[in-house]
Amino acid sequence: DAETKAVLRQAAKRAMQNKKPADNARTGKNPTPKALLASLGLKSELNIEYKKNTAQQRNKLDFIYPKKKVYEKAPLFIYIHGGGNTGGTKAAIYNRSSLTIKELTAAGFAVATIDYRVFGQGEELGFYQLFRDCKDALRFLAKNSDRFGIDPHKMVTWGTSAGGSKALICALTTSDFLPGEVTGPGTEHTVLGAISFYGATTYLVPELWKKRLERFPTRSQSRSEMMFKPSDGMSPEEIRKLVSADQHLKATSPPILLVHGDTDPTVPIELSQHLYQQGKAKGANVKLVEVENAGHGFKPVRGSKTPPSMTWDEAQKLMIKQVIEWVKPE
Repeated sequence: DAETKAVLRQAAKRAMQNKKPADNARTGKNPTPKALLASLGLKSELNIEYKKNTAQQRNKLDFIYPKKKVYEKAPLFIYIHGGGNTGGTKAAIYNRSSLTIKELTAAGFAVATIDYRVFGQGEELGFYQLFRDCKDALRFLAKNSDRFGIDPHKMVTWGTSAGGSKALICALTTSDFLPGEVTGPGTEHTVLGAISFYGATTYLVPELWKKRLERFPTRSQSRSEMMFKPSDGMSPEEIRKLVSADQHLKATSPPILLVHGDTDPTVPIELSQHLYQQGKAKGANVKLVEVENAGHGFKPVRGSKTPPSMTWDEAQKLMIKQVIEWVKPE
C-alpha cells in the first residue's frame, strides 16, 4: 500500500509537470490517427485486416512501431477498446491515450490497437465471438512477428470497460483458446501482464452487479439477454464461464493491474475487488488501485464537489510505469 501511494504521488507530480493546454478539448475535435502519429514522429501501419472481414468490416488493427530501439525484438502493448460490447473503436487510444503511445514507443515498445465485432451491427453473434476476435488479433500479430519486428512472447494487454474484460481473457488463456480463423504454427504467444481499467471480471456472480441492476434495470436486462443467449450449442452458463476472468485465474497467471472508480455504476468496483480477492486466495499477482470519488471512466461523481483522486493522465502514468517494470530491457 505504501509503495502504491508513493507511485500515485509521483504520477500526480509528473502529470502536473507535463500538463499542456488542451487544444483539442477546447475545439471539440480530435486529430486523426495519421496526424497524431505524424506529430509524434512515429511510423505506423493502419487498418490492417487481421482476419477475413465479416459483414461488420471491423476486424482490423493499427500497428505503431517503436520510436526508439531498446530491444532486439520489440515488446508489444495491445489496446482493446470499450463501448459496452455495442460500440467503440480502436481510435479511442488516439483520442484519450496519446500519452501512453508517446511514452511506450519512446521506451522501445510497439503498440497495437484493435477493433473487434460488436452487437447490434447487422450480424448475429455469440458473446464469446467478441473475445475470439481479440484472440485472433493476438494470434495474427504473433504469426507476423518477423514482419513487425516484435517478440510474440512479450505482449501486454490493456483494455477499458468492455475492453478490460477482453484484455484479461487474452492474458489469462492459452494461445489456442477460442480457436478462430487465425490458427496453426507461429500463432503461439505469451502475454506478460494485463491491465483492466473499470472492466468486468466475472459474469457468474450476480450480486456483484447489484449497483448496475439498480441503476439501469431495463438496459441491464436487455443487454444480458443479448450477450448470454445460447449460441453454437453452448448454454448461457457455459458462455459466462468462457468469458469470465475469474474462471481462468491461477497462481501461475501473468500479473494483473486493475484500476477502478469507487462509485462506478456501470461496471461496479465490486467486480475488480472480487478478482483481487480471488488473486489473493490463489496466490496470483493481482493489484487493485481504487480511484476515490470516481465513476465510470474515472469521471467525477455527479453532485459531488470532491474531484476524483486520480486524473486520466495519472492513471496512464501509473499503467506505463507498471508495463515497463513487467518488461525489463535486455
